[in-house]
Amino acid sequence: MEKVIEFKKPKKRKVIKEDSFVARLPYPLTIHTIVDVVERMGVEHEGTVLPGLKYIERQIVKKEREE
Repeated sequence: MEKVIEFKKPKKRKVIKEDSFVARLPYPLTIHTIVDVVERMGVEHEGTVLPGLKYIERQIVKKEREE
């Protein structure tokens, strides 16, 4: 009796949009990492978002130095 092995066809991978990217991020995320990603990759409404993130980053650094 001959044993027949059937292989399933591989599933199609999801198509990634050309304007997307894959990034390895450290865990846990820090505000410094988030600011770095925004600076390097950009974000919508960068003129509003980046100054806000920088403000939050300064507040966190200030708080960490006090402790």
